[in-house]
Amino acid sequence: MIDKTDILKLVVQNKKSNLKNHWKDSQSYNTTKYSGEIKPHEILLWRSSHFLRGAYPIFYLSFDQSDKLIGIKIGKNPYHKFLDKILMVFFFGILLMAMILAKFKNPFIVIIPIAVIGILVFTLQSIIRKSETKYLIDELKETIKSIENLKNPQMAKNEQIKSEEIKEWSFSKIITRLIAYPFCLLVIWFCITGLIPEGKITQGIFGIIVALVYPISDILIILRKE
Repeated sequence: MIDKTDILKLVVQNKKSNLKNHWKDSQSYNTTKYSGEIKPHEILLWRSSHFLRGAYPIFYLSFDQSDKLIGIKIGKNPYHKFLDKILMVFFFGILLMAMILAKFKNPFIVIIPIAVIGILVFTLQSIIRKSETKYLIDELKETIKSIENLKNPQMAKNEQIKSEEIKEWSFSKIITRLIAYPFCLLVIWFCITGLIPEGKITQGIFGIIVALVYPISDILIILRKE
């Protein structure tokens, strides 16, 4: 059984879980793991990852009256919640500005491309966030399991605990890549052959950058696992 004192050893940086501190943590890749806020019957743990600089999760570890670990929950950090609101306002602001510049002659010509780009950005960010969050969850599980094994070496030996490696080439991941990679290439092709030749250089470059986010991050994650 994991005690509160075991988890306290994981907290390298003791700080409050507020907007200011999470903004600071989002500015760099945290290799110290973990930052945390210590409460009477709860410890909050977090650390930034390669791509989840501002969107990393917070792990809420709860303890009973005897300071025994009884549960772990996951939630968004305050800076991530703030970013979601800002991006939503920014997206609708861009949409409204584009419609005003187009003088509302044919709003669908403006709405559809911006909506497609917005959905693409959201989808790619969700894929990256899901992958990186899973990595952070598995990392914490392995850390807790290591603590349990150190406290109960005989039990660990009897159970013959084997650490299971994350499969980067499972069926679901292969299907995801078969769909996502061609889609990203299609977006890049459309930007190069459609937007940029028509003089929409800014939109074209932005679309190419967005389309490259998923494949580049996916490749880096695979290389990191090797």
